[in-house]
Amino acid sequence: MDLTTRPSQVRDVLTAPRRLVPFLIAFAVYGFAGITVPLLLLFAGGWWLPKTVDKGSHLSTVPSLIIDVALLALFGLQHSGMARPSFKAFITRWVPDALERTVYIVMVCTVVWVIILAWQPLPQQIWSADGTVGTVLDAGFWLGFVLVYAATILLNHFYLLGISQAYRQYITRVPDATVDQLQEHGPYRLVRHPLMTGLLLSFWFASTMTAGHLLWAVGLTGYILLGTYFEERDLIARFGAAYRAYAAEVPAFFPSPRSVFRRPNERP
Repeated sequence: MDLTTRPSQVRDVLTAPRRLVPFLIAFAVYGFAGITVPLLLLFAGGWWLPKTVDKGSHLSTVPSLIIDVALLALFGLQHSGMARPSFKAFITRWVPDALERTVYIVMVCTVVWVIILAWQPLPQQIWSADGTVGTVLDAGFWLGFVLVYAATILLNHFYLLGISQAYRQYITRVPDATVDQLQEHGPYRLVRHPLMTGLLLSFWFASTMTAGHLLWAVGLTGYILLGTYFEERDLIARFGAAYRAYAAEVPAFFPSPRSVFRRPNERP
């Protein structure tokens, strides 16, 4: 997002509540997401927080399992349902186009907080690794953590979190010509969905895997596979033959020898 703003634009916005208030709402939601996303990853990895996917107060096994499955279903339904073009068209009947992504992000973050607060750990251990193996598994989690942020920055971090749309609509009033460009650089040269790759690493790479952690990883892996299926359909509709050619060369989640040595925009 280009943050260049002329003094006259600032004055205009400060004296026009109809422009200032929507931007401040989008900015506040961006900050909300900035807190929620790292806490979600730390919660999922079992790091540092007083309550995580692995530890915390919980009910007996059967009620905990029912609650956790319901929470995972809520996440999948909300996240995928609101991401569909038909739902976006419905939302924009009630809110400006520039705030549609902001509404989506605030709903995602709200559901994430419900999950974090209501999650019932299932502490039975599936595995616990020490030494080199434990270090490798913990390193895999942090690799996934970093990859999540690298992928969003390269794909357009500010656009994904809704602030770019509001900034351009209410501050600069300049359209963003880069939104619909097919990204093939950085980690996108190796895999089509590096954000999902990062999430998969952060869910599965754990030196201690509890039953609750396994349920979390399996449930959200299923969501990722289903969500990616629908996202691929949308991407083919948007980019056509260019995306089909890209998908034929680059794997979805994990690099292949062919994708490692491929150059961006290289076509067979």
